[in-house]
Amino acid sequence: MSQSDVRQPTLDRTLPPPVPMRENQGWITFEHMLKRLHQEGLYIHPDQLAEFLLCHGLPVHLRYVPHHLRQRAMFVNEHYRGDMVELIEERDEEV
Repeated sequence: MSQSDVRQPTLDRTLPPPVPMRENQGWITFEHMLKRLHQEGLYIHPDQLAEFLLCHGLPVHLRYVPHHLRQRAMFVNEHYRGDMVELIEERDEEV
């Protein structure tokens, strides 16, 4: 099979543009993420979304986490620093 025989995957429909978040909207909820995925035709179980988020080091409320991942979720939730970290400006010291 030559490279010219390889076809690029195409989408059979166009996706709507992402919805920009306003600063006062806050964080997207787990339910909102799951609903949006379902609207896009990605029908996954809440346990699967929770596992995906945890595997990427993102916090998930324990009510959505399967029992076998609860300990991992507690660790991630306690140690997550991502976008929730408060930015502190530090002065550059002259050398």
